[in-house]
Amino acid sequence: MKRLTSEIIVDAPPQNVWDILADIPAYPEWNNSTRIFLDGKKPDEITYGLAAVRPNGKEVSWRLPGRMLEHLKPDLIAWQLGMRGFVFLNMAYTLTPRGAGTHVLFSAEVSGLVPSIFPNHFPNLLPAPMTGTLRALKRRAEMRGIRPASPPITRKKPRHGGPPPRRR
Repeated sequence: MKRLTSEIIVDAPPQNVWDILADIPAYPEWNNSTRIFLDGKKPDEITYGLAAVRPNGKEVSWRLPGRMLEHLKPDLIAWQLGMRGFVFLNMAYTLTPRGAGTHVLFSAEVSGLVPSIFPNHFPNLLPAPMTGTLRALKRRAEMRGIRPASPPITRKKPRHGGPPPRRR
C-alpha cells in the first residue's frame, strides 16, 4: 500500500470548505482535475474519474466506482474507490481550522494488483490531480465570500436638442 498526500491552506472557514466538498453535483463547476458523479438511485454510490499525465506526456483517464464512507461535518469527507485486489483507493479530505482559514489534507491510500505490478507508475499518476483539485478548491472557497461589485447606477441626463431619434 502506498499513501499519497497533498495539502493546502484555504482562506475560508472549515464549514465553507466542507460545504463545497460535500456538494458532489457541483464538482464540475469548479474542479477540472477530477470528476465525481453520484448515483441517482443510491446516494452513497459514486464514480470517481481523473485524467492524469504520464511522464512521457500521454494522458490517461480512469473511472473508478466507489462509495462515500464518512461525512463528518466539518472535519472529514472520505470514500473508497475501485475493486479490492485489482486497484483500490481510500481517499479523504481532512479539514483543520487554522486561524480564520482551513488546512486541507487530501490523502489517498493505493493498494491492489495494478499498483503492486507498477509500483513506480500507477501511484505517480495521482499527485498532479490531487494538487489540481486542492488549488481549484482554494479558488472556489476564497471566491465564494467575494461578490463582484455591482456597477454604479448612472442615469443619463435627458438630451435636449440635437438630432431626433432615428426612425425605422
